[in-house]
Amino acid sequence: MKQGGKIWVTEMAHWDQKRYEQEKRSFIQHRLSLAPLWGQFTLIFTASWGAAWFCSWFLWHFVAPTHLWAHSLAIRYAIAFLFAYGCFFLAVRLWIEEAKQAPQHQSDASDLSSSIYPGDGEGCFLVIALMIIGFIVGGLFFVSGGAPLLLEAAFEAAFAGVVVTRPILGNLELGNWKLRLFVNTWKRALLSMLILVVMAAWLQSKVPEAGTFAEAMRIVLSR
Repeated sequence: MKQGGKIWVTEMAHWDQKRYEQEKRSFIQHRLSLAPLWGQFTLIFTASWGAAWFCSWFLWHFVAPTHLWAHSLAIRYAIAFLFAYGCFFLAVRLWIEEAKQAPQHQSDASDLSSSIYPGDGEGCFLVIALMIIGFIVGGLFFVSGGAPLLLEAAFEAAFAGVVVTRPILGNLELGNWKLRLFVNTWKRALLSMLILVVMAAWLQSKVPEAGTFAEAMRIVLSR
């Protein structure tokens, strides 16, 4: 089972649903006990929020001048969130390459700050802000039970393209990590997007002259 692909596939040929659940549970528990998942989730959500910010910035600077719909915070943020959700899948796929390995010992989450250098210049504040948001969102995701949901996707990816034969009940095909990730996260993503869009619409209704969140907050705080 642990000595190479051929032996692994041979053993997998005799898996059934019970064995599948046992192996998945073992995979998740092993990585929960070893991996600094909060730090890893910080990177995932930092990248996702960075993608959302970039998408919103692009729409405001390059689309809004010629399209009135892009002036709406709610519409712009909804599009940015969907774009970020797609980037979230990409970030998770990159993370899976690390998570699906059998770790002996991984660095502590406290090493996160030393592994990423935000650099100097005008972009430093933005990177730090995104890291803080990623840390908070990653922490909320971790404590709300999100870690096993991502690890289920990693488990599926670890056996991509492998078919486990179930003589009585048919075939159990592993490897569709994207579907597993979508099923495990779409409800949270939809709720988060609805909250973001409603807040953006409410804020713009209070300050309709504002085109961005930062501008709206400056107007609100100056009143």
